[in-house]
Amino acid sequence: MKAERSTRPPKADSPRDRILGSAVDLFAAHGFEAMTMRALGDAVGLDNSSLYRHFASKTELAHAVLDRVAGDFLTAIEEHIDPSRPATLDALEDIAAATGAYLFDRRAAARLMLHWIMSMGADGPGFGVSVSATDTTRPGGRLLSLLHTWLAEGVRRGVFRKHAMPEALIILLGAVLLRPATYGDLLASMEPKRTRLAARSAWERELRVTVRGAFAP
Repeated sequence: MKAERSTRPPKADSPRDRILGSAVDLFAAHGFEAMTMRALGDAVGLDNSSLYRHFASKTELAHAVLDRVAGDFLTAIEEHIDPSRPATLDALEDIAAATGAYLFDRRAAARLMLHWIMSMGADGPGFGVSVSATDTTRPGGRLLSLLHTWLAEGVRRGVFRKHAMPEALIILLGAVLLRPATYGDLLASMEPKRTRLAARSAWERELRVTVRGAFAP
């Protein structure tokens, strides 16, 4: 006898989740200054008073958006950074490839993380909201701290070049983010017969080669 299929509709996202999901796309498309709460309200079907019940200001919303993107990213790659296993070049390749593939499928997230890196300085030109890279109470800070510690262990053991700390970490993250953030009409027009899947696979391979060339002792 077949089990009865539930007729109840799937649970809808909460208003806060819908706001954050739309805000990722709008911030990535327009930047901090140009993105308006009115446009966000139109996207999620809420008026301004409803938006401000969830987020007291656009700055607070931007911080929550960055935390959400960094948290999702950390969840996606942390299995590749196992503190109980020694750091190796193969493992670093896997991290870079997993990161590249994850972000290639999430162009808006890649753009936001690139904005975040650019806005770390007091006069940064990027997102307009600076989230400290050393604040380990936030997902972005935990992500960088985890990568930093893991790379430091590899440098100590001689499996990575000594220059792999910490500036090279930021450079690597920037390189991993740049192509997914900018992939679009330009590359499609240059390579009209190349499918997105083929481009994604090629990007993973290129990252592996880049990592080995940059970090091998």
